[in-house]
Amino acid sequence: MEQASIAADAASPVDRQLRLWRDHRRPVAPDARMRALTEQRLGPLLGDLEALMLELRHGVDRDVASGRLPMPRRRHPFPKGFCREITDAVFARLGQRIAAPDTPVTHALAAFVRAGGTLSPVWGALRGSYFQNAMQVGALYVDAANDTVTVTKPKVEILPLESSGLEAITDVGHFARIAELYWGGTIWANTLFPRLAPVLPIIHIGPDGRPALHPDGIGVFAENLAGGCRSALAFLEQQRDSGRTPPAEVAALFVPWKDRGPWFAEFHPTPDWNRLRACFALAEQPQGPYRSVQGFLEMVEAVKRTGPA
Repeated sequence: MEQASIAADAASPVDRQLRLWRDHRRPVAPDARMRALTEQRLGPLLGDLEALMLELRHGVDRDVASGRLPMPRRRHPFPKGFCREITDAVFARLGQRIAAPDTPVTHALAAFVRAGGTLSPVWGALRGSYFQNAMQVGALYVDAANDTVTVTKPKVEILPLESSGLEAITDVGHFARIAELYWGGTIWANTLFPRLAPVLPIIHIGPDGRPALHPDGIGVFAENLAGGCRSALAFLEQQRDSGRTPPAEVAALFVPWKDRGPWFAEFHPTPDWNRLRACFALAEQPQGPYRSVQGFLEMVEAVKRTGPA
């Protein structure tokens, strides 16, 4: 997907924020140096690394069961669907262990990081089937929430990143395909709210009938906006050309959303493609309402209001 062609030293505050969000949790293909560093520092200790990750994961499970680590309410019981929360908790605990290493593997991880090894949470599409949060440790894919889709799977999985099946999601169409597979329910183009369509082009009606606007992945949101929302436009046009626009019963679910502020006030139960094209034209303008500081902040507040009422 085309990236925003803005020099780093000339970037506006909005563009700098978008760049940070775009790269947030994105897996990075390891280069030869990172592969060599991973093999040298961690290769001999992969079994110990797996044992450490399992120890940390068991600690999270115990704290969730005791109530010391609260989790949001979900339609499935823990751990199903809690990959983000588990990954973040394990990653935080891993950081504490590396900061005060007390075993051969934590000493090796500390030396690995000091030598420039990458250690970060990552998110993407796993094996073309679902969204997954995990960790990238140099050239390794380290998943401490491997049982959050299929609860009978092992809790921890460690693989070379390049053979893990995790790929970055950088366009709206890719996000939509995975969302429909993973979440169930139905995906539609957001032709209902023209002002929001360039940044939230996806309507999702969940299996429970709950409506939502997406993408909610901050990296995909930022990538699309930084690229002038052309990714979102391509998705809407593909849906239009396939004859897929929200039916009346879907539009009816969103009527109450008109009261959520000015970005929602303009509501079209049937598509107005002239108005949609006008909004997308504004989204392409670097100094337009979508990327001026005031407009951007107002839009972000509007995005926050796309959650449950």
